[in-house]
Amino acid sequence: MAITVPRRQLFIGGQWTEPLRRQTLPVVNPATEDIIGYIPAATSEDVELAVEAARKALTRNKGNDWSKASGAVRARYLRAIAAKVTERKSELANLEAIDCGKPLDEAAWDMDDVAGCFEYYADLAEGLDAKQKAPLLFR
Repeated sequence: MAITVPRRQLFIGGQWTEPLRRQTLPVVNPATEDIIGYIPAATSEDVELAVEAARKALTRNKGNDWSKASGAVRARYLRAIAAKVTERKSELANLEAIDCGKPLDEAAWDMDDVAGCFEYYADLAEGLDAKQKAPLLFR
């Protein structure tokens, strides 16, 4: 049974889009040298679009300024990411194993590490609230 990587696009400005030049790069399983899928080949023009979209996002919602968000709010986002990684651990580990050519058990440990990193930084973010006297937004 051939395993393939799901088709991906670039995520720019809150939506999935094809790269401007519509080019892709092959994803090769190093264990078998089979092409298992294709990913978008972004160019500097795609990067410029992404940077511009990010700048607009920062100024779009002044009332929801991420730079002023409390550590607790940031921690909620980080923990939500960790939970999604844990929820999809099996799928992500399979993709990691075929992308890197590593044993599935090791790829599963990697997913635990990924989730653990997001939890670690969530703890640090919550610790900021106690250290800083900044206004707590987005409660």
